[in-house]
Order: sequence, then C-alpha cells, then structure tokens
Amino acid sequence: MNEHVEAHFRNAHERLKDAEGMFSLGRYAGTVNRTYYAMFEAASAMLASLDREFQSHQGVISKFGELLVKGGKVESRFGRSLARAFELREDADYALDASAAIAPDTAEAELRKAREFVNMAEQFLEGSESKAEGN
Repeated sequence: MNEHVEAHFRNAHERLKDAEGMFSLGRYAGTVNRTYYAMFEAASAMLASLDREFQSHQGVISKFGELLVKGGKVESRFGRSLARAFELREDADYALDASAAIAPDTAEAELRKAREFVNMAEQFLEGSESKAEGN
C-alpha cells in the first residue's frame, strides 16, 4: 500500500473515531461532519490505490462514482451514501435555517453508514493489495 493510500485510510479511521465521540456527546452536526470526512478519506484511499488523487470534494465524489461504482468495483449504495453525507455535512456546517439541525436518528444512521463505508474500503484495499502481490 503506498503512502498516500495509508495516509488517507489512517485519516478515515481517525475521522470515524471523532464521529463516534461527537455522537456520544450529543453533537449531531459534528457527527455528520466527521462521518462525511471518514467516507471522503476512505474514498480518497481507494482512488489513491488506483493512482488517482483529487483535491476537491466534488472530484472525489464524482470519480468514486465513475471509477468505482459505475466500474462495478463497489455497490451503488456506497456512492449514494458518500453523496448524501456530503449534502448533510454542507447543511450541518453552513446552513442557518432548520436544515442545520441534525436529528439524533440521522446522525446515528450516518455513523452506521460511515462504519460500513470504511469497512468496505478496507476490504477493497486488502483485495487490491493481494492482487498487486500476485503480480
């Protein structure tokens, strides 16, 4: 695993732990923020394993969908989860109206999705590492 993949994946795990901590404190907007970043970093690790690096959020989301979902490497629900997490994070971080309020059940659902996403990314990365070793 190259250093970019490792760094992104390490960040994904750290952001997931942050999300769990925020949730336990009842900080639901913070939970949604951290769950998005856990998924974003996991997606970035997966793309980096394909020698693809993107600086923008839209670049990562778009290329994740194009290369990994449409490419048949991951289930489409993960593409939807990443896109939805981005939208929720935007609302939680920037909205000044009712959309900024994140309900506990929404935060809990996003935390579950982030755990699944990071687990999926780990399996993907382990599979690509064993394929590279087989070459």
